Amino acid sequence: MSTSPEDTKPTDDSGDSGNTGDTGGEAVAPETSAAKAPDGTEAGSAFLEGTPVGPPPASGGLFAAETFSVIGLLLFALTTLHTRLFELFSWFFLSGAAPSHSPQQAGMLTAEVVVAGGLSALSVLAAAAALFRGNTATRAWSRWSAAATVVVGSLLLLVSVLTFVSLPSGS
Repeated sequence: MSTSPEDTKPTDDSGDSGNTGDTGGEAVAPETSAAKAPDGTEAGSAFLEGTPVGPPPASGGLFAAETFSVIGLLLFALTTLHTRLFELFSWFFLSGAAPSHSPQQAGMLTAEVVVAGGLSALSVLAAAAALFRGNTATRAWSRWSAAATVVVGSLLLLVSVLTFVSLPSGS
């Protein structure tokens, strides 16, 4: 004896309702149970058809979360590519070397570290604004890039503060 759903249905359409088999009168087609989500919505069929279930993406604009996320990434790129922050960090903080510099050289090094720290702070602020402006309709790439910019930008800000504290003063 087979227990598949095809074998539990009556084979004739004579209207003999007394022969329902082991189902107790409930015959559920497999395609209707797979198309409905556990909460009774049509989310399963919407997934198979490729239609979005959630809210539509937020409209863009000047003050959208995506805009702040891109601004944070651009400022982060400026910080990492156009400064000597890591070189100065390794010279003055990690090695502890304090070579004698003229006051002009010490001022230039200080200005370079301050600019790198300022750009790091601006990138963290822009990315944090993107995270605060975002909601469930914000695109995923915006949230991920903003979160990464906040984390790595905060580390760069810490590096710039540590480098600034360890810079020699011009004497």
